[in-house]
Amino acid sequence: MTSCAFWVSNERSLCAALRAYVRVMRTTWISPVFLCLLATAPVAGQGRAEPNLRPGLQIVAQEERYVVEAETFQQMIAVLNGMRLEGERARLSQGLTVYKVVPRWKYQLGSGGCAMISAEVEVEITVKLPLWPGFANASDEYRLRWQGILRSIREHEYEHRDLTIESAGELLQNLFALRARTCRALNGAAEAALALAEEALLSRHAELDGS
Repeated sequence: MTSCAFWVSNERSLCAALRAYVRVMRTTWISPVFLCLLATAPVAGQGRAEPNLRPGLQIVAQEERYVVEAETFQQMIAVLNGMRLEGERARLSQGLTVYKVVPRWKYQLGSGGCAMISAEVEVEITVKLPLWPGFANASDEYRLRWQGILRSIREHEYEHRDLTIESAGELLQNLFALRARTCRALNGAAEAALALAEEALLSRHAELDGS
């Protein structure tokens, strides 16, 4: 879903533009993958640095849980393997990363042409992970297996999160670098940069899901 709005301020002949886009990323997991990842997936946040944030890049990230309607470990695996978090006919998915990116920029016409005077990119990211209600009553063996599964799903979704933040930072840098003879041309260049960033990010997410 995309939305776009434009407005102009009379002060200093400033122009501003706002555009937002929302995307949902999916992951696909099956039981054999669960089992082989138990001993290899690192805990989320360990073994890698958190993304470096550029000035003007505002990030709101959160993690949510959805309940897996299963009591036993075997039931939980069966439910997850057939789960489609986005509804009927969607891809199989056990984790979900939902993001919203909202760039804003202002520009001003000067003697040398039109240039950006400010830009910022706001990013809202929600990572959705499964919650197994039978965990408290499970055996130690099944608790360990579940913890490994959850680590694997979280680690994958956090890669989607980091890709989104990195892409937003690159977009911000590209916006600041824009110059044009007219402000109309500059705004068009900014819109083009946004479209390219969105397309490139979708491609990177798809590549990650296919790896």
